[in-house]
Amino acid sequence: MEQEDQASIIIDDGGEILDTGMKQLANDTNVVAIHKNIRSTLYMQARFNAFKSCIDAVRERRGDRNVKNGWYGASKQEILHIISYGFSRCNGQSRGVGVYLSTSKFVLQTFPSTTEDENGLRHTLLCFVEMGKMELIRAGSKQIYPSSVEFDSGVDNLEDPSRLVVWSAYMNSFILPIYIVSFKAPSFSIVSLREQINEVRLGGEMLSCAALFPIMVKVFGLARGGMICKSLDKHRKCKINRDQMIQSLKRIIGSDPILISVIKASLGKLAVRAPNRAGGSRGNN
Repeated sequence: MEQEDQASIIIDDGGEILDTGMKQLANDTNVVAIHKNIRSTLYMQARFNAFKSCIDAVRERRGDRNVKNGWYGASKQEILHIISYGFSRCNGQSRGVGVYLSTSKFVLQTFPSTTEDENGLRHTLLCFVEMGKMELIRAGSKQIYPSSVEFDSGVDNLEDPSRLVVWSAYMNSFILPIYIVSFKAPSFSIVSLREQINEVRLGGEMLSCAALFPIMVKVFGLARGGMICKSLDKHRKCKINRDQMIQSLKRIIGSDPILISVIKASLGKLAVRAPNRAGGSRGNN
């Protein structure tokens, strides 16, 4: 099929599209394996034939096909079930109830749906999606079918969609999984942590423990955020050395090396004294 040649081009790029779509996670994302859906059973072949029939029907009805590349993130187990048996659930409802896939430019949107497997890998499906004629689905919509016979699928933006919405009635005929892409990436909390630190960092100035506390609470919750800041404060006051502080962080948040490195990097931005919120730069600790 012509679409298969298109997928081969995408995969031959060595995961560049995945890396680009991962945006702020790109530097820490490593594509480990790419597995093609070889349609090894009669049921898999039947779904391939159903997709081909869908394309032909859209071309006959609309005058042309409208096949997009869509990414679907999930656990390893769910992805294997989809490959073997097809889609069985709707994974989104913020813009209608349906199967949500992300366009290549916005792959990062699928990341929260991925989970690490026993080898520390995350997985996402690269699919062909026959969109037919698309309609704009507003946020908060409870739609479950096309609004009329004029439309086939939905998007969040007609000009530059980030999210493709396929209604449940069409999910195993409009969507064809082509590849499983397995990759390593840091936990999403790292991205959030970096973004929060960058928001309060002004002109490269140093951060105080007082400034870091609400960031840690927002990312890790009140209990763990407070424990992290307490450990950082003890290190800043020379009550514990750097190695002891790192071991303390690992006990609180685990041994994720990238997450630890982000927090360690913030140490260089810690002020010697917390700012006095009543005014001035001197204060008690």
